[in-house]
Amino acid sequence: MINRIFISLITLLVLALRIDAAMVRVIGVTDGQTLVVERGGVAVSIKLAGISITDDAGARTLMKWTIGASWVMLEEQPDGGHFVYRSPDALFINRELVARGFARATLPAIEPQSNVIVTYLGTLSPTARSPAASGTGSAPTPRSPARPSRPRRRRKP
Repeated sequence: MINRIFISLITLLVLALRIDAAMVRVIGVTDGQTLVVERGGVAVSIKLAGISITDDAGARTLMKWTIGASWVMLEEQPDGGHFVYRSPDALFINRELVARGFARATLPAIEPQSNVIVTYLGTLSPTARSPAASGTGSAPTPRSPARPSRPRRRRKP
């Protein structure tokens, strides 16, 4: 029993150290594609992966505004560069630059969704009702036309 607890504590400690290592504080923004972060007490420049900057001044301004001096999580990519996620809301900075028009995606993982997700409330009938469908129970029965009202009689004085 004690061995299980000891092994569980060691595993949790290793996982906590691993998770903590991915989080770094942003010190500054060099250009539209490069951040300066503090890693282990040392300032390190990192380059964003999967994007090609089209508007450097706009990208720099967006990064200063969105991440400034906050904490970010870095995900190193095999081809070089990093995916950057802002803490605590996990905003994907690389994709945000593409979505706002300051960069072009060079990896398919960066492309923003091109379809709109829609939630319908209530019933949905995308097809038009055909005359053949009436009487089958699939459509409501049409109402009978309203009866014409009688003309009002005028009162005699």
